[in-house]
Amino acid sequence: MSRGGWASLLSLALLPVLCPAGQNEQVRQAVALRTSEHIRIDGLLDERVWREAPPIGEFSQQEPQPGAPPTEATEVRIAYNNAAIFIAVRCHDSHREQLRATQMQRDGSLLFDDYVQFFLDTHHDRRNAYYFATNPAGVMVDGTISENNTTNLNWDGIWHVRSRIDAEGWTAEFEIPFKTLSFNPGISSWGFNIDRRLARAREESRWTSPNLDSEFFLVARGGDINGLEGLSQGIGLDIKPYVLGGFSRDITRPDPNQLARDAGVDIFYRITSNLVSSTSINTDFAETEVDTRQINLTRFPLLFPEHRTFFLEDSGIFEFAASPGTRDFTPFFSRRIGLVEGQEVPILLGQKVTGKVGRFDLGIMDVKTRDSAIAPAENFFIGRVKTNFWSQSYFGAMVTDGDPSGKTTNRQVGVDLKVATANLFNKGKNFRSLLYVSKTSTPGKRGHDTFWGGHIVYPNDLVYVWYRRRLVGENYYPALGFVPRTGVLESAMGSNFRPRPHFWNMRQVSFRFYYTGYFNLIQKQIESRRFYTTPFEVEFNSGEHFTYHWTPTFERLFEPFKIRKGIAIPPGDYWFQRHEFSFETAQNRPLSFKIKTETGTFYSGNSHEVSPQFVWRKDRHVTTSFELQQYWVNLLEGDFRVRLALYRLDYSFSPSLSLSNFIQYDTDSRNLGLQSRLRWMIRPGNELFFVVNHAWQYNNFDRLEALLTNARAKLNYTFRF
Repeated sequence: MSRGGWASLLSLALLPVLCPAGQNEQVRQAVALRTSEHIRIDGLLDERVWREAPPIGEFSQQEPQPGAPPTEATEVRIAYNNAAIFIAVRCHDSHREQLRATQMQRDGSLLFDDYVQFFLDTHHDRRNAYYFATNPAGVMVDGTISENNTTNLNWDGIWHVRSRIDAEGWTAEFEIPFKTLSFNPGISSWGFNIDRRLARAREESRWTSPNLDSEFFLVARGGDINGLEGLSQGIGLDIKPYVLGGFSRDITRPDPNQLARDAGVDIFYRITSNLVSSTSINTDFAETEVDTRQINLTRFPLLFPEHRTFFLEDSGIFEFAASPGTRDFTPFFSRRIGLVEGQEVPILLGQKVTGKVGRFDLGIMDVKTRDSAIAPAENFFIGRVKTNFWSQSYFGAMVTDGDPSGKTTNRQVGVDLKVATANLFNKGKNFRSLLYVSKTSTPGKRGHDTFWGGHIVYPNDLVYVWYRRRLVGENYYPALGFVPRTGVLESAMGSNFRPRPHFWNMRQVSFRFYYTGYFNLIQKQIESRRFYTTPFEVEFNSGEHFTYHWTPTFERLFEPFKIRKGIAIPPGDYWFQRHEFSFETAQNRPLSFKIKTETGTFYSGNSHEVSPQFVWRKDRHVTTSFELQQYWVNLLEGDFRVRLALYRLDYSFSPSLSLSNFIQYDTDSRNLGLQSRLRWMIRPGNELFFVVNHAWQYNNFDRLEALLTNARAKLNYTFRF
C-alpha cells in the first residue's frame, strides 16, 4: 500500500482519538437488593423481596418515538444472594388478549413477539456482556455480546426463567446462577440495560439509551447495577458427559447398515473467576442442525455458518477485525476444523482457554482430529489476544496453525486495531474503525502472501456511511480461514440515508448506494465492479416493507466460467443490470408473506428469479414456513433452470420440549433431505436429543430412492460443583 493510502486510512481510523469524545449522558443507576429469602422461579412475583425491592425506574420509548413515555408501563426489580442474581419484570398491558408469543423453542427468534431482553456486563468493561430474553410463553433465549457487536445466540448457559400471563398483563422471573457467569469479583457494579417490545404496536421501550442511534447490543451505552457483594462461583467445575446410540444406513457402502454407539465428556473449569478452561473429549455433534442449502450463480464459494456448539461458545474472542462487511474475508473460520470438502472428520480432543487476564482478552484453542479415510490425523492451534483501551477500542493479534487436508503445513499471523466511540464529537453518534494485516506461511507459496486492509464506518440511524480498502495477495492462503478470492485489491464504500417521515403511515425510508470494485493484481485490470443502489425502500408503521434495488454490475472473465455442467461462459467483458423488487407483509401477524423478484441481463443473456415465502405462526406451539427460490437463466452458451424448496414445521410442546422438522430439495443435486430433531431440556444443562437425518436421491430411472438414513439419540448431563 502507498504511504499516502496508509496515512489516509490511519487518520480516519484514529478520528475518535483526534476528536476525543466525552460522556454527556449521566449513566443510569439501579440497586440490587440482597436477600436471604428463597425465591421460587414461577413467574408469580409473590415473594416478599419483590414487594420490598424498589423498581429500577421508568422506561422510555426507543421506537417509534424516542424519549416518549411507553404505551404500557414496565416495572423491573433486581435481587441477589450468594449464588444467583434474580430479575423480576412486570409488563403491564391493558390489552393482554393481544399479547403475541409464538416462540417456545430455545433461542427462537423473538422479533415478532412481545418480549423483554436484557444484558449483564459482568466485567463492567462497556464492551462485552451476557444476553437474556423471554416472551409471555417463557421461552429461553441467551447469548453473548462481544465488542459491542450484534448478539451471538450460540452460547447456552444454565439458568431459569418463567413467564405468566395475568389480569395486569404478563410477568417474567429470571434466576441466573453466578456459576454460569464470568465476572470480576473485585467490583460491585455491573453494566446493565433492559428493553421491552410491544408487538402489536411495534414499539420498543428501554431503561436507558432510548435513542435511535443506540442498538440494544451497544453495551457502551448501558447503565449500572450497584450493590453486588459477596458473590460465589463455587469450585467452578462443570462436568458434562454424553452417551449416544443409533444406527446408519448408507446404500453406497458395501455394508449399508451400521450401529452407532459412543460416549464422551466436556469439562469446564474456572481457572480464575475470569478465565475458563473448556475440554471436549471424543467430541460429537449429532444434535447439530443441518446446513440450509444455497444456490450459487457466482464464481466464488459461499460462506455457510457454523452450527457446532464447541466452536460457537466463546467464539467472539476468536473473531479477527470483526465488522459488518468483513466476515467474507477472515483468517480463521472454525468450519475448516473437522470438515473437509463437506465430509466430517472425527475430533478426538478439543481444548479451549478463554476469558480475561487484567485488561487482556485471551483465547487459546487446540483441536486434535482422528485419522480417517477423508484426511489424516491433524492438530490445529488458534491463539488470540487483545489488549483493551478506552471503552470500545483494542489492539489484537492472532495465530493459526494447521491444514485440514493434512497435505501440507500452514501458519497465519495477523494483527488488528479497532478504535471506536459511541459519542463522537460529544454528539452521541457511533463511529468505529479497523486496521488489520495478516500473513500466511505455506510451502510453495512464498511472496505476495499478505492480506491487509482498513475499514471505517459511521453507523447511525439517519446516516450510515462506510469505506473499506483491502488487498489479498495471490499467495495468501489461511488454511483455517475463508478467503473467496485472492490476488485482488478491493475498494468499497457505501451510504444509506434513512429519514423517518411523519406522513402516509411511513416509519422509515431508505436511500442506499454501495460500490464494490476488485482490481486483479495478476492481470493488472479491473476484475469486478458492482453498484448496488436502492432508489426507494419504505417501511410502514403497520409492518409492511417494500424495496426496489437497481444493480449495474461489471465482470471481466480471464478464463472460462463453468456456471453449470456443460455450460461455460467464455472470457471477456460483461456488463449486466439487475432489477430487484421485494415486498413483505407485517411479520407480527399469524400469517405473513414475502416475495422477491429479480430480473435483468446476466453475462451473455439474462436471468430471472422469483422467491416467495409463506410463514404461519399459528400460536406458541406451531410455526410452519415454505420458501421457494426459482431461477431461469438464458445464456448464449445454454439455458438452465434452478430450483430450491425449503419447508419447516416446528412444534413446541413447552419451552423445554420441541420438535423441529426441516425438508429441502434442490434441482442441482436432485437430493431431497429431511431432518427431524426432538430436543427435551430435562432441566438447563441436562438435555436429550433424538435426531433423524434422511436423504432421497433421484436415480438413473428418474425415481427417488432412499440413499442415507442416520438416527441418533444423545443424552447430555451436567454435574456442577
